[in-house]
Amino acid sequence: MIASWKIVKIALCAIVLALVFGNNALARTLRVPNQYLSIQDAVNASNPGDLIVVASGLHKLFAKNITIKNMSLTLKSEGGGIHCAPSSAPTIVNNIIKRNHAVLGAGIYCAPRSSPTIANNIISKNKAVNFGGGIFSFRSSPSIVNNMIVANEASSSGGGIFCQRNVPRITNNVIWKNKSKVGGGFSGDRSFSAITNNTITENEAVYGGGIYFSGGAVRMVNLILWKNTDDLYSAKFGAATRPEHSDIGDGDFRGIAGNISADPLFVDPENGDFRLMPESPCIDTGNLNQVYDDPDGSRSDMGAFGGPRGNLGVSPR
Repeated sequence: MIASWKIVKIALCAIVLALVFGNNALARTLRVPNQYLSIQDAVNASNPGDLIVVASGLHKLFAKNITIKNMSLTLKSEGGGIHCAPSSAPTIVNNIIKRNHAVLGAGIYCAPRSSPTIANNIISKNKAVNFGGGIFSFRSSPSIVNNMIVANEASSSGGGIFCQRNVPRITNNVIWKNKSKVGGGFSGDRSFSAITNNTITENEAVYGGGIYFSGGAVRMVNLILWKNTDDLYSAKFGAATRPEHSDIGDGDFRGIAGNISADPLFVDPENGDFRLMPESPCIDTGNLNQVYDDPDGSRSDMGAFGGPRGNLGVSPR
């Protein structure tokens, strides 16, 4: 659960966030407003690899290759929330990215050759004219982990997430109430995606309300696809694109490769609590491979709260 969030307005075309874990002896921590009156002052004084820690408030800045980190940060801007520049490796963590608009990637846009880590964010109510209401990824390799991706929209494809010709890793996310013509929750176009331990529910689309993909290969393991309009759609399911050990509400692949079709018994889905009740059929029924085990060493649960990283720390807003 994330407490009191404030609004930060970012006035820039591209923000590059690259988290440094103390392996650079020359990296400094610059604090706003303790040491610098504004983020811009800290950015101007920073060097590549520095960490800027920002207190809650309203801020404007033009960024360069430094780290900006805040446990209470909302990114809100016109034309998209965050643009990950080509060949960048940003870490985007613990933010609310909300009510942004863009043609592509209203919440976050991942440019070619970028490899962002997008973790523990609330990405909500963003609207794309074409593709990727929440996240758009093109020829990049994002790691999308432990996020709440809720109520985003795209007119064409990928209400929650749109991936094209890339290699994303999408793990332990709640993808809820997103809308698009194709791929309400997730849409992949010639994408080689690993989608593991996600809860994808109440998303809407004409084709693939939960997941839609065309070409490429999508590995789907330990998912809960529930109450989407058309949970799962592809023109062709090959051996590398069939779900396994997943709860798929409309019965696709039921009884094959450990898949089931049963009420997952969420704790309080109307209020965004998608943890599983003790009697849920999704508990201890995920993939048997130990790499998917829950943190306590038990067999993985299906959905966003199962697997070794099943500790989602955000709630919808």
